[in-house]
Amino acid sequence: MYGARVPPPRQRRSLSMPKMPGKLHRDGDSHIARILVDALTAAQTDKETAETFTHPFHTYPARLHPATARVLVDLISDGAAREQCLVDPFCGSGTTLVEARANGLRVVGSDLNPLAVIVARAKTWTAPPRRRSQLRETGHSIAGNALQAGKAARRASSDPAPLRKPKGFDPNARDRRLAAWFAPHVRRELEDLATRIEDVRQDDPEIAGVLLGCLSSILYKVSSRTSDTDATWTQRNIGRGFASRLFVQRVDLLYAGLNDLSKVHAPMPEIHEMDIRRLETIVPNGTAAGVITSPPYAGTYDYAEHQRLRFDFLALRHREFEDGELGTRRSFEKDPTAARASWKAALDGFVGKIAATLAPGRRAALVIGDSVAAERAIFALDDLRDAVTSDLVLEAWASQERPFFGIHERRAFGDTPKREHIVVLRRT
Repeated sequence: MYGARVPPPRQRRSLSMPKMPGKLHRDGDSHIARILVDALTAAQTDKETAETFTHPFHTYPARLHPATARVLVDLISDGAAREQCLVDPFCGSGTTLVEARANGLRVVGSDLNPLAVIVARAKTWTAPPRRRSQLRETGHSIAGNALQAGKAARRASSDPAPLRKPKGFDPNARDRRLAAWFAPHVRRELEDLATRIEDVRQDDPEIAGVLLGCLSSILYKVSSRTSDTDATWTQRNIGRGFASRLFVQRVDLLYAGLNDLSKVHAPMPEIHEMDIRRLETIVPNGTAAGVITSPPYAGTYDYAEHQRLRFDFLALRHREFEDGELGTRRSFEKDPTAARASWKAALDGFVGKIAATLAPGRRAALVIGDSVAAERAIFALDDLRDAVTSDLVLEAWASQERPFFGIHERRAFGDTPKREHIVVLRRT
C-alpha cells in the first residue's frame, strides 16, 4: 500500500544507566539496598524490557533504562493505597510512567521540556480501543495522502507546495536553521505530514498530539544530524517517500505498544508541562504514594540544544524550558561558580518538593550520577545528602562505578571512581 517495506531501524539508545558491569556499592536498609543493586544491574542483564510496550518508540538522551524503572516501580509502589498516585517530576520521555501504567497504577508526570511532554503523552496514550484504532487509521491516511501528493507533484512537474509558516515564528529564520539538516525533498515531505497533522488538530487535538510525537520520532532519522546528542553533520541519502513510510511504521509501532500497555486496567497517566517548583498544583502535598525520578546531572546535558532541531521543525515554544533547565552544561561553561551554587540551590529545592509531595511513610527513589562540570568532579551522592531535609530519611542507596569518558573526566576524578547512584528516601 505504501511502497517498499521499510526495515525496522536499529534503535540507537542513549540510556542513563551503564551498559557494562561496574563495581557495586550499597548501604542502609539491607533489603532495600539489595533491590537497588538489582535495579542497577538490570540495565546490563535485562535485554527484553527495553523492547516492550512503547519503550522503543522515541529516542531520548540519557533515558532511564526501562528495566531499572520496572524494579523501582515495584519497590516504591509496594503497599500504596489505590487512590494514591506515583509521581515522576522529571518524567522526560515517560519511561517510569510507562512502567507504572503497566503495573496498573495511577501515575502523574511533569517536565518543563515541551517535547518530553509530547513524547511521554504519546507513549502512555492508553485511550479506549476505538480511539487507538482511530489513531492508526488517521496515521495511515496521512502517510498515504502525503505519498500520493508527492507522486502527483512530480508527475505534473508542478511547483512544490510552499513550506509551512507556523504562527509566531519567523519563517526566514526557521528556514535558515532547518535548511542544512534536511534534503529539500525530505523537508517538503515532512512539512506535508506536519500540515496534515495540523489539519487533524482542528477536530481532534488529542490524536493530533500523539501523531506529532510520531513525527518527532523520525525527524533525526531522516536528517543529516548524527544523533540526539551528536550534532555532527552526516551524509544520508533519503529517498522520496521514505519519510512517509517511516512515519507510518512509527504509528504502527506505537499502536502495538499501546495495545500491550492497555491490557492492565488503569487510568491514563496525567502529564503536565511545568516546573517542579509548582508540583503541589497537580499533586497535593502529603498525598503521593511515591516518587521515582532521575533529575538532571550537573553539567552533563543541554537538552534544549540536543532537541533544538525538533523544536524548530515542530514549532515548539521552548523559551521557558531553556531558561529553567537545571544544571546545564552551558551554565557551567558560562560561570562555573554561579552554576555550581545554582545547582546546589536547585537540588535543595526539588528534594524539598519531593519531601512535601510524599505521604508520611512513603518513599522516593532518585537516580542520580556523578559528573564533570567545568573540569570539576561533581559527586552527586554527597550533594544529595546535603540536600536531604529533616522530614526525610536516607533509607538506602546503591552505586555502580562507571567508566570515564575522556581525559578530562580522568583528571577531574583522579583516583576516585565515578558512580551512578539510586537513593531511596523515606518521608517520616
